[in-house]
Amino acid sequence: MRWDALFNDLESQLQAATAAVQEGEIRDRTRSEQSRLTLVQRLLGHVGRPLGVSTRGGRSLDGTLTNVGSEWIAVAVEGRSVIVPLASLHLLRGLGRGAGRPLSAVGARLGLGSVLRVLSRDRAPVTLWTVSPSFRHAGIIDRVGADFLDLGTAGPERRPAQGRDVLAVPFASIDSVDSAAPED
Repeated sequence: MRWDALFNDLESQLQAATAAVQEGEIRDRTRSEQSRLTLVQRLLGHVGRPLGVSTRGGRSLDGTLTNVGSEWIAVAVEGRSVIVPLASLHLLRGLGRGAGRPLSAVGARLGLGSVLRVLSRDRAPVTLWTVSPSFRHAGIIDRVGADFLDLGTAGPERRPAQGRDVLAVPFASIDSVDSAAPED
């Protein structure tokens, strides 16, 4: 009888030690997987949901996350679309625990310049906010280079040959870009 109790006790200790080792391995694997998770993947898991955004330039936006690129997010805020470069994100509020898959090869190549070129091509009126000091400039994006854009600040009827104010804005200075929401 005494031997049975000893063997039962040893068996219980072995089971507890095995369970502890397995739980430790699960925690280590979970931490390892989480360490490879990117902000873009977190955001991709949140598309279509409400999101609060604070930018480095001091803007606070509450809206719906509509799109995520490799270097930017788009948030629908009160009837307009706001493009925020990932480099301008200061804080995000309302992100769930979920995550999306990594961007496709094509999606990964569509950086900030790509989305700005669409606005330029469409001649969409925009309001560009800079990081520091925080300034707001309204106009139309005339040109998008590799790491800058030219913003024409005259009215929408302006022509390239006319004298007008053109601001060259490095991507690193862009806090956010507001444009009218596309019509359905």
